[in-house]
Amino acid sequence: MNRYHTPPRSMQSGAALVVSLMLLVVMTLIGVTAMRSTIMEEKMSGNTRDAMIALQTAETVLLDGEDYLANTINSIAVAFDGTQLGLYEQGSNPDLLADATWVNSIAYSGTYAGVTSQPRFIIELTGAVGGEADSDLSISSYDSIDALGTPYAFRVTARGTGGSDNAVVLLQSNYIRTF
Repeated sequence: MNRYHTPPRSMQSGAALVVSLMLLVVMTLIGVTAMRSTIMEEKMSGNTRDAMIALQTAETVLLDGEDYLANTINSIAVAFDGTQLGLYEQGSNPDLLADATWVNSIAYSGTYAGVTSQPRFIIELTGAVGGEADSDLSISSYDSIDALGTPYAFRVTARGTGGSDNAVVLLQSNYIRTF
């Protein structure tokens, strides 16, 4: 006779198998959810990186545009006559969101690694600055520099991209220079 008592086969219902399968399904769902969350966080991290690279390139090319304005342009009449790419005469109001504006812009003087499109800038002539009412921009504090020449205001707009062309940053600065 058997010393160990085993229940008859009809009394076993397979509960251990059902419980273990349910636990396996629950653990699989937890694993899939964790993977989805990780993938989403990785995408968000990549997009943030792209946006930061785009911001850095735009800041760099904005300074390059101001340097171009200070050191390259010698005459308002020659530079802003409507024939030079990237230089817009007063009142032209270029569409900053149009691709054509940036195709016809001035390229960054260096090379920026890690971006799909090299950064570019445009310069718009805003107008003459002075304290008189007939000036385009009446700013009273600029009366004292009229002896140096006529001060003109410019808007420099820079466009930078990140690791993909989906991350685009536009930055603008106002610049006053006498001629």
